[in-house]
Amino acid sequence: MFCPMCGAPNEDDADFCGNCGAAMNAEDASSKKDVSAEMPQESGPVEEAVDEPLEEGAVKEVAETVSAEPVPPSTAAPPFVPTSGLAIASLVSGVTGLTILPFVGGILAIVLGYMARRDIRDRPDEVSGDGLALAGIILGWIAIGLIIVGCLVFGAVAACGMVGSLNYSP
Repeated sequence: MFCPMCGAPNEDDADFCGNCGAAMNAEDASSKKDVSAEMPQESGPVEEAVDEPLEEGAVKEVAETVSAEPVPPSTAAPPFVPTSGLAIASLVSGVTGLTILPFVGGILAIVLGYMARRDIRDRPDEVSGDGLALAGIILGWIAIGLIIVGCLVFGAVAACGMVGSLNYSP
């Protein structure tokens, strides 16, 4: 059951909120019977004060007084930390390196990604986006790796073509 005032979670049988003290259900709080009458009591000065039942309206007044005062939640939302522009540029360059401009995009993604990660490490409370920078670095290295593999395959095919054009026969 959640508190109607502050929204804090409480046990289902709770009469009052454990966080702000508001009545969970004001109608039920006034109609519940006195729990102290069911419990065995010892004789003494405290018993004399407990023997007198509360007036019907007293519980309702206390419940209304407690629930009338809103209490802010105890946990505040985390502060907003903006994403690093370098990290975003690194990711965009990495995607560009895989699609439109393989060599330039890959190099830019790697350089911007490492710059962004250093900036984020130096100012962790001011900028975020380490994951974006890392993704840009990875995409940049994949683009560079594909360029190298492509050059090797192209060189091998060219070498085979040159050897074939020489009409080499044993």
